Amino acid sequence: MASDAGIRQAIIIAGGLGTRARSMTGDAIPKALLPLAGVPIILRQIRVLAREGVRHVRVLGGHLGGQLEPALGPEAEKLGIEIEVLVEMSPLGTAGCLTTLDSVIGDVLIVYGDMLFDIDLSALARHRRQFPAALTIIAHPNDHPRTSDLVVQKDGYLQRLLPRKAPRDADWRNLVPAGLYVASDRFFEELLPGQTADMIHDVIPGLLDRSIPVAIYDTPEYMKDTGSPNRHTAAEEDLRQDRVHAVHLSVKRPAVFFDCDGVLNEDVGGHGVIHPDQVKLIGRAGEAVRLAREAGFLAVAVTNRPQVAKGLLDETGLDHVLGRLEAELAEEGGVLDRIYFCPHHPDKGFPNEVAALKINCECRKPGDLMIRQAMAELPIERSKSVIIGDSLRDIGAGRKAGIWAYGVRTGYGLRDEKSYPAAEADIPRADLVFDTVYDAARFQCGYQHIGRELSGAIDQRLSNHAGPLLVSICGRSRSGKSTLAHAVERLLSESGRRVLRLELDRWILPLEHRRPDMSAEERNRVELYPEIVSVLRQSGRLEAPGYDAASRSRRTDAAIYDARDAEVILLDGIFAGHPSIREDVDMAVFVEASQPSLFNRFHNFYAWKGLTSAAAEDLLTSRIQEEWPAIDLQRASADIVINLEETIL
Repeated sequence: MASDAGIRQAIIIAGGLGTRARSMTGDAIPKALLPLAGVPIILRQIRVLAREGVRHVRVLGGHLGGQLEPALGPEAEKLGIEIEVLVEMSPLGTAGCLTTLDSVIGDVLIVYGDMLFDIDLSALARHRRQFPAALTIIAHPNDHPRTSDLVVQKDGYLQRLLPRKAPRDADWRNLVPAGLYVASDRFFEELLPGQTADMIHDVIPGLLDRSIPVAIYDTPEYMKDTGSPNRHTAAEEDLRQDRVHAVHLSVKRPAVFFDCDGVLNEDVGGHGVIHPDQVKLIGRAGEAVRLAREAGFLAVAVTNRPQVAKGLLDETGLDHVLGRLEAELAEEGGVLDRIYFCPHHPDKGFPNEVAALKINCECRKPGDLMIRQAMAELPIERSKSVIIGDSLRDIGAGRKAGIWAYGVRTGYGLRDEKSYPAAEADIPRADLVFDTVYDAARFQCGYQHIGRELSGAIDQRLSNHAGPLLVSICGRSRSGKSTLAHAVERLLSESGRRVLRLELDRWILPLEHRRPDMSAEERNRVELYPEIVSVLRQSGRLEAPGYDAASRSRRTDAAIYDARDAEVILLDGIFAGHPSIREDVDMAVFVEASQPSLFNRFHNFYAWKGLTSAAAEDLLTSRIQEEWPAIDLQRASADIVINLEETIL
């Protein structure tokens, strides 16, 4: 089976007639010599192989294969590797051609000649040792699983192979053979010499029939077929944008962790989704996943699936549900690199429950084991990663894992405080709350652009400033103050600055304590601001009484703000630049937005709070008349005026 050593030999299958590529090759060169961004693809392949430790490459040529050896010789000498070129006399297929080789000893990487790839062969070799098999299929999710070959795996080994042209009565998990394999000498012993054979249609099904183990290696690294004009063009663009090596396992990058029900797909209530037909995407969810991946983030779903423990869904049924979700997301260009699920549930008493799964576990959110597992298996940069969820359980998991946590107003809309585990010490708060997953993903992809101007100005001030720098960020309700404040908080934190972001909304007077004739300043308790600023100036600690925006009532848990170690303090609130504290603030920023945007955001916000459209319109009218003029007075004394509609993606 697998060798203890690394993968030191490779076979490149460069035969075939190159029919799909003929409009590009003119049938004058073999498809393996077709330039990709100016370099023949087979040269790109052997450069990656040499860098990853491969020392011996055999190239199996076919149509026009006589051109390969003179083209590859100089490159092989430069790279210090041995290359043999063998040209088959008649086509034997993607697996039959392998029978023309002399004996193979040890693990060998098999590569199709039109594949652009860049993978970590040391990680692949470790996987081979962990999951020994005659053949390892290197697989990944793609953006068209319904028209691709699919592999169905369990515990790391192939259970079923679903060819793309065979009819399917259900969606299966989005896991597609990439056109790369690792084979042992046992694999080659199973091949029938001289017979035409295809890897997908003949050889792998034969191994399954004979119960010969086939392992699955699921990797998010770059592997794309470039054999057609459209795919060739896309691969060239990926090379120009440096997207190929950027997803190598040696390169750490942030992850966006998505919850599923209520975030990517609609929450159906009751026991949740137990049938694929219940999977209905939330608007622009696929686009949200696509945005994250195109920005270079790993896209990972983490989802509680108590239906399995309750006996409402078995393992195959869950595969179909998650497969439907992946397929629907892919229709919108959204590809999840991984899905981690928790099948457990602590409460007993369901008729068909699975006793072994009725446990308290660390993976069920707000536990963070799923996130930690992803971080152990994928090259995730923790400091820039986020979770997007509709439940306080999602926010709690993010907090435990030490990543940013964003809420959405779909699904639970963060209104599940009563069902939050009683054992947890504190009810977590989201760093930001967005209308939808698309808005949250859009922010994650653009926060550096959003906060660049202000964080740069702050950095300049800090160079000759003693003590904490107080920056107020004010503006009309729903103008984007918190969005800007958090973007700046992230940028400064990532550059090593010690930042405290203080939300003045936590001092808002609860609805039950307001008088009808109260002014905006009274509702926001502006009279307390001078004392708040004074404590911050002295690098002290503050306890905020707490305010729940969804219910407009007081929160039972208080927030503690500790300014003792802060270099920058961001005051975030509609009156953060109020005249009563303006002289004590080092920098004042006024955030503005167009009226149509404000109106739309206001209605969405108060719909989440439970107001009817008519009630929200009446409230908006009163705010325009009574609140806006007082807020706008701060604009004249602001150091910077920012309109996020001009900066956001």
